[in-house]
Amino acid sequence: MADIAHEDQIRADERDRLKEIELTCRPIFAGGGERDWGMHQKRVDDMKAKAVAGDMTVSELRAGVLEVLRASRPVVSGVITGGGSGHIPRARVIEAAILKRAGFAALAEKALGPACMEAAEDLRVAHTLDLCRAALQHEGIDAPADREGMVRASLTTHTLTEALGAAVNKVLLDGYQESPATWRSFAGVRSVPDFKTATAIRPSFTGSLQQIPPGGEFKHGGADEVTTQYKVDTYGKMFSIDRRDLINDDLSLFDSVARAMGQAAMRKLSDLVYDTLMSNAGAFFSAGNGNYITGADTNLSTDGLTKAITAMLTQRDAEGNDLDLRPTRLVVPPELQTVARAVLESEYIAAQTNLPTGNSLRNAVGLEVEPRLSNTKKYGTKASTKHWYLFAAPAASPIIVGFLNGQQTPTVEFFGLDQTVNRLAVSWRVYFDFGAALCDPRAAVRSKGEA
Repeated sequence: MADIAHEDQIRADERDRLKEIELTCRPIFAGGGERDWGMHQKRVDDMKAKAVAGDMTVSELRAGVLEVLRASRPVVSGVITGGGSGHIPRARVIEAAILKRAGFAALAEKALGPACMEAAEDLRVAHTLDLCRAALQHEGIDAPADREGMVRASLTTHTLTEALGAAVNKVLLDGYQESPATWRSFAGVRSVPDFKTATAIRPSFTGSLQQIPPGGEFKHGGADEVTTQYKVDTYGKMFSIDRRDLINDDLSLFDSVARAMGQAAMRKLSDLVYDTLMSNAGAFFSAGNGNYITGADTNLSTDGLTKAITAMLTQRDAEGNDLDLRPTRLVVPPELQTVARAVLESEYIAAQTNLPTGNSLRNAVGLEVEPRLSNTKKYGTKASTKHWYLFAAPAASPIIVGFLNGQQTPTVEFFGLDQTVNRLAVSWRVYFDFGAALCDPRAAVRSKGEA
């Protein structure tokens, strides 16, 4: 019985293999037109015979058919002429139509211009299949009569794949750039050339300039604990458009996936920055560094903020030189935002005996509200609803964020049908190289915020 079951499975597998061969080698070049496709179809038929005989795998057959299809295409101009709009690359016009169809008309017009949008309107796109047909027509290819054949053929054109790739990239980067990044108001940004450990110099050097007497020599400056080590890592993910999405006129992945992945990229970067901040590696925030204040008078209030500002303004080096650091940004969890706005924006404070009632701290620093600071579910005991931070400007580098080769946005790479032989889909790979580290403790103050 076992032998019979095994033979049945072999026969079933062989039927599936032959069915896949037939599907792959359907008459791609039917339709005639002005070109004679007989030579190209013969090459496909020859490969089909080899696959049936077992001399070629199905994966090799798919790759071969795609190669023949691409080799068969005529060389055509890559631009179209619109009324008074000049020459516009056809792929850009289809890209504009894709973005408009996906609900991103404003983004498309901002990125590609009104002339390109006008040309996209002329395509009269009522269904995603119209985009596939336009790409095929532009490259001189007769569109197959059936919808699936049209989609498969169009996804091997340079016109449609270029347009899809560019459209996805724009939506993803738009989602990335619109995501909040409160750390940019106080973090120094660095560019690193590779994934090795890098060294950053803390801006608050020790010592001051010395007077040079006539004919005297310059003295070497010293630095006390002025370096910070850090490195970048890679974070990424893949997503795809299946041929069924185009057949079903479903471009929801632009909003639900591409835009969401752009937002996720910024979210991951912000997660790392604030995890680094709250982890307090090497006792960065400590009484010894003069940047950690505790006690009942350090809750967020006029007195507490005054104490933190004073702590930063009075930072000095080992020789007693003032470092001239100035606080520019107060960062608080959402639970403290009302108090923070009252302290920084109120015109008056409660009257005190023999003291003026004007608010001396009004607009003293800018304000950032960061929910990660109180997210105990994600960061555990490192997070708190009471602690708050004061930072100097990004140039003072209280914390640094490094990007590989200075690339501050995610990289998006496109892979066509010939790159995913196990799926009838086109895919994108998104990756991002970044890292973060605490840098200069003198440019930051943390309050425990005890009530």
